[in-house]
Amino acid sequence: MQGVEGKRIAALIADGYEEQDLAEARRALEDAGAIVTIVGLDDRARQRIRGKRGLDDGGTSRAEELVADCTADDFDAALIPGGTSPDRLRGNREVQRFIRELEAAKKPLLFIGHGAQVIISAQIVRGRQLTGAPSIMDDIRNAGGLYRDQPTVNDSNWVSTRGGEDMPQFSRAMLEKIATAAAPVA
Repeated sequence: MQGVEGKRIAALIADGYEEQDLAEARRALEDAGAIVTIVGLDDRARQRIRGKRGLDDGGTSRAEELVADCTADDFDAALIPGGTSPDRLRGNREVQRFIRELEAAKKPLLFIGHGAQVIISAQIVRGRQLTGAPSIMDDIRNAGGLYRDQPTVNDSNWVSTRGGEDMPQFSRAMLEKIATAAAPVA
């Protein structure tokens, strides 16, 4: 897809990432020509990050980069799949720093289901419209966000979705957001 080809996307995951979320978003991004890089928390993540399929164990992934080594200059957008992974990511200071850097640069932040928990902990939700898993609706509201019970919500540089059932709409919105994101100033 024009405007997506060659863009670098950081997929932030930890143990418990929802395998379907990552697989479907990654496939849409790579089919459009983007380069998806798995970004993990620590050296252990370079060996194995355990996924899940609903309540069942899923496959594994390996981190290609560690979040402590990443800056907003390294990527054009960030993807945060759902599952229990966001709960592990959200308290990490390096994850919060990285998300705030991307937000300050107005680069696309793309989150699925519980992925919004990371944005909440980065303290950048106040006044923004987003959706997420219904179970975190109160968390979004308590952080000052405007929860929308819709398949996909666009707000400035953000695209959010409730979860896997909304992936077709999310994938289209995600690709459009990346394609229309402002090019970096040289």
